[in-house]
Amino acid sequence: MPAPSSSAPLPTDMTALREAIDAIDGQLARLIAQRSGLARAIAEAKKAAGDSGFGWRPAREIDILRGLITREPDLDPALAAAVWRALIAANLAAQGGLDVVTTLEAAPWAKLAFGSASETRILSASEALMAAKQGARTIACLPWPTDTHSWWVDLLDVSLAGVHVCAASPQVVANGAPASLLLAHRAPEASGGDISLLAGSKAALAGYGGTRLSEQGDFALIQLPGFLDLDEPLEVGVRLIGCFALA
Repeated sequence: MPAPSSSAPLPTDMTALREAIDAIDGQLARLIAQRSGLARAIAEAKKAAGDSGFGWRPAREIDILRGLITREPDLDPALAAAVWRALIAANLAAQGGLDVVTTLEAAPWAKLAFGSASETRILSASEALMAAKQGARTIACLPWPTDTHSWWVDLLDVSLAGVHVCAASPQVVANGAPASLLLAHRAPEASGGDISLLAGSKAALAGYGGTRLSEQGDFALIQLPGFLDLDEPLEVGVRLIGCFALA
Protein backbone atom coordinates (compact mmCIF):
# COMPACT_ATOMS: atom_id res chain seq x y z
CA MET A 1 0.00 0.00 0.00
CA PRO A 2 1.49 3.40 -0.96
CA ALA A 3 2.11 5.87 1.85
CA PRO A 4 -0.54 8.60 2.01
CA SER A 5 0.55 12.12 1.16
CA SER A 6 0.45 14.77 3.87
CA SER A 7 -2.65 16.31 2.25
CA ALA A 8 -4.52 13.05 1.58
CA PRO A 9 -7.21 11.87 4.02
CA LEU A 10 -6.02 9.12 6.34
CA PRO A 11 -7.56 5.67 6.12
CA THR A 12 -9.83 4.69 8.98
CA ASP A 13 -9.59 0.90 8.79
CA MET A 14 -7.04 -0.50 11.29
CA THR A 15 -5.44 -2.81 8.73
CA ALA A 16 -5.16 0.03 6.23
CA LEU A 17 -3.63 2.28 8.87
CA ARG A 18 -0.97 -0.29 9.69
CA GLU A 19 -0.23 -0.84 6.03
CA ALA A 20 0.17 2.91 5.59
CA ILE A 21 2.62 3.03 8.50
CA ASP A 22 4.58 0.10 7.01
CA ALA A 23 4.77 1.96 3.69
CA ILE A 24 6.07 5.10 5.38
CA ASP A 25 8.61 3.05 7.34
CA GLY A 26 9.87 1.66 4.04
CA GLN A 27 10.26 5.14 2.63
CA LEU A 28 12.06 6.32 5.76
CA ALA A 29 14.44 3.36 5.61
CA ARG A 30 15.31 4.09 1.98
CA LEU A 31 15.83 7.80 2.68
CA ILE A 32 18.02 7.09 5.72
CA ALA A 33 20.10 4.67 3.67
CA GLN A 34 20.50 7.30 0.94
CA ARG A 35 21.45 9.93 3.48
CA SER A 36 23.99 7.61 5.10
CA GLY A 37 25.51 6.96 1.68
CA LEU A 38 25.86 10.68 1.05
CA ALA A 39 27.45 11.14 4.49
CA ARG A 40 30.01 8.43 3.69
CA ALA A 41 30.70 10.08 0.32
CA ILE A 42 31.31 13.43 2.05
CA ALA A 43 33.66 11.75 4.54
CA GLU A 44 35.61 10.11 1.71
CA ALA A 45 35.78 13.37 -0.25
CA LYS A 46 37.11 15.21 2.79
CA LYS A 47 39.65 12.48 3.42
CA ALA A 48 40.83 12.57 -0.20
CA ALA A 49 41.21 16.35 0.05
CA GLY A 50 43.31 15.99 3.20
CA ASP A 51 40.63 17.55 5.40
CA SER A 52 40.80 16.08 8.89
CA GLY A 53 39.02 19.02 10.50
CA PHE A 54 36.33 19.14 13.13
CA GLY A 55 33.08 18.02 11.47
CA TRP A 56 30.81 19.33 14.24
CA ARG A 57 28.82 22.38 13.05
CA PRO A 58 26.27 23.23 15.77
CA ALA A 59 25.07 26.45 14.13
CA ARG A 60 24.25 24.63 10.89
CA GLU A 61 22.58 21.81 12.81
CA ILE A 62 20.25 24.11 14.72
CA ASP A 63 19.46 26.10 11.58
CA ILE A 64 18.41 22.94 9.71
CA LEU A 65 16.36 21.71 12.67
CA ARG A 66 14.52 25.01 12.85
CA GLY A 67 13.77 24.73 9.15
CA LEU A 68 12.34 21.23 9.55
CA ILE A 69 10.07 22.33 12.40
CA THR A 70 8.91 25.41 10.48
CA ARG A 71 8.14 23.52 7.27
CA GLU A 72 6.24 20.74 9.06
CA PRO A 73 4.04 22.40 11.72
CA ASP A 74 2.45 19.05 12.63
CA LEU A 75 5.85 17.53 13.43
CA ASP A 76 6.57 17.19 17.15
CA PRO A 77 9.71 19.35 17.71
CA ALA A 78 11.20 17.08 20.38
CA LEU A 79 10.71 13.99 18.20
CA ALA A 80 12.19 15.79 15.20
CA ALA A 81 15.23 16.80 17.27
CA ALA A 82 15.78 13.26 18.58
CA VAL A 83 15.64 11.72 15.10
CA TRP A 84 17.77 14.50 13.65
CA ARG A 85 20.39 14.09 16.39
CA ALA A 86 20.63 10.35 15.67
CA LEU A 87 21.25 11.05 11.98
CA ILE A 88 23.82 13.74 12.76
CA ALA A 89 25.61 11.42 15.21
CA ALA A 90 25.91 8.78 12.50
CA ASN A 91 27.17 11.40 10.07
CA LEU A 92 29.84 12.57 12.52
CA ALA A 93 30.88 8.97 13.16
CA ALA A 94 31.31 8.47 9.40
CA GLN A 95 33.62 11.48 9.35
CA GLY A 96 35.92 10.06 12.01
CA GLY A 97 33.89 10.28 15.18
CA LEU A 98 34.23 12.45 18.24
CA ASP A 99 35.62 12.06 21.72
CA VAL A 100 32.71 13.03 23.99
CA VAL A 101 33.50 13.65 27.65
CA THR A 102 30.81 14.28 30.24
CA THR A 103 29.93 14.07 33.90
CA LEU A 104 27.71 11.31 35.23
CA GLU A 105 24.79 13.71 35.64
CA ALA A 106 25.05 15.08 32.09
CA ALA A 107 25.68 11.69 30.44
CA PRO A 108 22.06 11.21 29.23
CA TRP A 109 22.22 14.55 27.41
CA ALA A 110 25.57 13.66 25.84
CA LYS A 111 23.99 10.45 24.57
CA LEU A 112 21.02 12.40 23.20
CA ALA A 113 23.36 14.75 21.34
CA PHE A 114 25.84 12.23 19.95
CA GLY A 115 24.32 8.78 20.45
CA SER A 116 26.58 5.77 20.70
CA ALA A 117 28.36 6.58 17.44
CA SER A 118 31.18 8.39 19.25
CA GLU A 119 33.21 7.35 22.27
CA THR A 120 31.89 8.76 25.56
CA ARG A 121 33.93 9.03 28.75
CA ILE A 122 32.71 9.95 32.23
CA LEU A 123 34.96 12.49 33.94
CA SER A 124 34.73 15.26 36.51
CA ALA A 125 33.72 18.66 35.13
CA SER A 126 37.27 20.00 35.50
CA GLU A 127 38.72 16.96 33.75
CA ALA A 128 36.17 17.26 30.95
CA LEU A 129 37.08 20.91 30.34
CA MET A 130 40.79 20.09 30.19
CA ALA A 131 40.08 17.22 27.79
CA ALA A 132 38.16 19.65 25.55
CA LYS A 133 41.15 21.99 25.63
CA GLN A 134 43.62 19.29 24.66
CA GLY A 135 41.59 17.19 22.23
CA ALA A 136 41.18 18.30 18.63
CA ARG A 137 37.95 16.32 18.29
CA THR A 138 36.73 16.47 21.89
CA ILE A 139 33.39 17.85 23.07
CA ALA A 140 32.54 18.28 26.75
CA CYS A 141 28.90 17.93 27.81
CA LEU A 142 28.35 19.55 31.21
CA PRO A 143 25.23 20.26 33.32
CA TRP A 144 23.42 23.55 32.96
CA PRO A 145 25.33 26.00 35.18
CA THR A 146 23.87 26.74 38.60
CA ASP A 147 25.33 27.59 41.98
CA THR A 148 25.76 23.83 42.43
CA HIS A 149 27.24 23.24 38.99
CA SER A 150 29.82 26.01 38.89
CA TRP A 151 32.27 24.50 36.37
CA TRP A 152 32.13 27.79 34.45
CA VAL A 153 34.51 29.33 37.01
CA ASP A 154 37.30 27.13 35.60
CA LEU A 155 36.90 28.85 32.24
CA LEU A 156 38.13 32.12 33.75
CA ASP A 157 41.59 30.52 34.02
CA VAL A 158 43.93 31.26 31.10
CA SER A 159 44.82 27.56 30.93
CA LEU A 160 41.41 26.95 29.34
CA ALA A 161 41.56 29.84 26.87
CA GLY A 162 39.85 28.91 23.62
CA VAL A 163 37.29 26.53 25.17
CA HIS A 164 33.77 27.82 24.63
CA VAL A 165 30.14 26.83 24.93
CA CYS A 166 28.93 26.16 21.39
CA ALA A 167 25.59 24.36 21.78
CA ALA A 168 23.03 22.95 24.18
CA SER A 169 21.41 19.58 24.75
CA PRO A 170 18.52 19.10 24.33
CA GLN A 171 18.02 21.50 21.43
CA VAL A 172 14.27 21.73 22.00
CA VAL A 173 13.14 23.01 25.41
CA ALA A 174 9.47 23.58 26.21
CA ASN A 175 10.12 25.81 29.23
CA GLY A 176 13.17 27.04 31.08
CA ALA A 177 16.78 26.19 30.29
CA PRO A 178 18.39 23.22 28.53
CA ALA A 179 19.73 20.45 30.73
CA SER A 180 23.34 20.73 29.54
CA LEU A 181 25.80 22.73 27.48
CA LEU A 182 28.33 21.47 24.92
CA LEU A 183 31.84 22.91 24.90
CA ALA A 184 34.82 22.54 22.59
CA HIS A 185 38.13 24.21 21.80
CA ARG A 186 36.69 26.38 19.05
CA ALA A 187 34.88 29.65 18.47
CA PRO A 188 31.08 29.71 18.72
CA GLU A 189 29.10 30.24 15.50
CA ALA A 190 26.07 32.46 15.09
CA SER A 191 22.83 30.77 14.07
CA GLY A 192 20.24 33.45 14.83
CA GLY A 193 18.32 33.53 18.08
CA ASP A 194 21.50 32.86 20.02
CA ILE A 195 22.15 33.33 23.73
CA SER A 196 25.54 34.53 24.98
CA LEU A 197 27.16 33.65 28.31
CA LEU A 198 29.47 36.06 30.13
CA ALA A 199 31.46 35.32 33.28
CA GLY A 200 33.62 37.50 35.46
CA SER A 201 33.66 39.60 38.58
CA LYS A 202 30.28 40.83 39.75
CA ALA A 203 31.52 44.41 39.61
CA ALA A 204 32.64 44.08 36.00
CA LEU A 205 29.36 42.43 34.98
CA ALA A 206 27.19 45.07 36.65
CA GLY A 207 26.71 47.10 33.47
CA TYR A 208 25.61 44.22 31.27
CA GLY A 209 22.23 43.43 32.79
CA GLY A 210 21.13 40.03 31.54
CA THR A 211 20.01 37.10 33.66
CA ARG A 212 22.14 35.86 36.55
CA LEU A 213 22.63 32.09 36.31
CA SER A 214 25.23 31.31 38.94
CA GLU A 215 27.45 32.94 41.57
CA GLN A 216 30.67 31.84 43.20
CA GLY A 217 32.20 34.30 45.64
CA ASP A 218 32.98 37.53 43.80
CA PHE A 219 32.26 35.97 40.39
CA ALA A 220 29.07 35.44 38.46
CA LEU A 221 27.76 34.00 35.21
CA ILE A 222 25.06 35.77 33.21
CA GLN A 223 23.21 35.14 29.97
CA LEU A 224 22.34 37.78 27.39
CA PRO A 225 20.11 37.55 24.31
CA GLY A 226 21.97 37.70 21.01
CA PHE A 227 25.31 36.53 19.66
CA LEU A 228 28.54 38.11 20.91
CA ASP A 229 31.58 37.67 18.70
CA LEU A 230 34.92 36.82 20.29
CA ASP A 231 36.23 40.16 19.01
CA GLU A 232 33.53 42.05 20.89
CA PRO A 233 35.19 44.45 23.37
CA LEU A 234 34.36 43.51 26.95
CA GLU A 235 34.96 45.05 30.34
CA VAL A 236 38.23 44.10 32.02
CA GLY A 237 37.62 40.99 34.07
CA VAL A 238 34.80 39.67 31.84
CA ARG A 239 35.09 36.68 29.56
CA LEU A 240 32.75 35.43 26.85
CA ILE A 241 32.12 31.83 27.92
CA GLY A 242 30.34 31.08 24.66
CA CYS A 243 27.00 31.05 22.89
CA PHE A 244 24.28 28.53 22.24
CA ALA A 245 20.94 28.37 20.45
CA LEU A 246 17.69 26.44 20.75
CA ALA A 247 15.29 25.36 18.03
